[in-house]
Amino acid sequence: MIPNETNGENSRNNFVQIRLGELCEQKEVSISGIVGQPKRKSQDLAELEEETSQILEKYHQHLNLNYRKKTTIQNYYYHVRKFLQWINKPINEVTKDDMLNWRGYLLHTYMKNGNARRVASANHFTKWLKREDLKIPVPAQEHSNKIVLSEQELNDYLETSRQDPFWHVIALFQIDGLLRPSEFSILKISNMDLDNQIFYLDNTKTGNNYIILSPRLTQAIKEYLLHRNPKPDFEEYLIIIPNGTYKGKVPKPFGGYINKTTKQIAKKAGITKYVAPYIIKPSSITLDFNKQVNPKIIQRKARHRKIETTLRYDHVSDDMVKEYFQKQQLKFKHTDVDYKNEEKQGQGIGYM
Repeated sequence: MIPNETNGENSRNNFVQIRLGELCEQKEVSISGIVGQPKRKSQDLAELEEETSQILEKYHQHLNLNYRKKTTIQNYYYHVRKFLQWINKPINEVTKDDMLNWRGYLLHTYMKNGNARRVASANHFTKWLKREDLKIPVPAQEHSNKIVLSEQELNDYLETSRQDPFWHVIALFQIDGLLRPSEFSILKISNMDLDNQIFYLDNTKTGNNYIILSPRLTQAIKEYLLHRNPKPDFEEYLIIIPNGTYKGKVPKPFGGYINKTTKQIAKKAGITKYVAPYIIKPSSITLDFNKQVNPKIIQRKARHRKIETTLRYDHVSDDMVKEYFQKQQLKFKHTDVDYKNEEKQGQGIGYM
């Protein structure tokens, strides 16, 4: 989530510059000077706004031509627009020091993990401008143990979803289809081939591809079709919101309704952990890894281009580590007992 930036002008003019890397190394911030933006005449401001607007328009066209996913385009555009507002000068006058000052402002103002995307977006923009001399280091993100559901919790989630055909098809698309939240909005009935267990997807993050449907997901789709009630303009879409303000319409691509539904199922299932669509997906992949499923099969299920991407989804929880230690402890105990029994038998043979 992007923090409130209503006081951006005040924050910018009073920002205390932090030497690069110093924020991560110590708790107290060392002050090396005040960074202020140059004041411009109203005429200069008008010219700058016009120039910035033209550049942003061209950049937006570039994004539309080179990226399929709307959220990717909007995220890049949003962060670049905020970046240019803070820099507050013609792009051909921007220096590496300006970039580092802006990076320091981000580290001083926002949470760590959001800044990686902000800086990466600016680097992407300056590369597009052929100003690679302006590239700056992307801040490191905080490392934390990923939330992952246990096999029992995942089963509880799936079993609870059976109470409602809409819930059940959502849960199985997440667990078996490993569908991204935004992809629920592009599922079209004309792209289904249930006889061959295939569901084609258009314009996804990884291009045009398809899901290989599991038998239980195929059956869930057939049952859901009997309850689906779309409005006339949305008859071609599979997933239709069943109630509320947007009843009869397809969910928005940002995945807000899918996120809400996921939380409802998890709460009904009695799961106390934080649960969201991107918790279900890695949990399902982790479960497959624990069952020693061929990583290439998991990669194909997830529609990842590289196996390295799939491996990043293999999360391990603290409970899994504890369970591993318990099993190892039992194994050591059995081994120790067997060793002592063999030793006693050997001693008995020696006395004969």
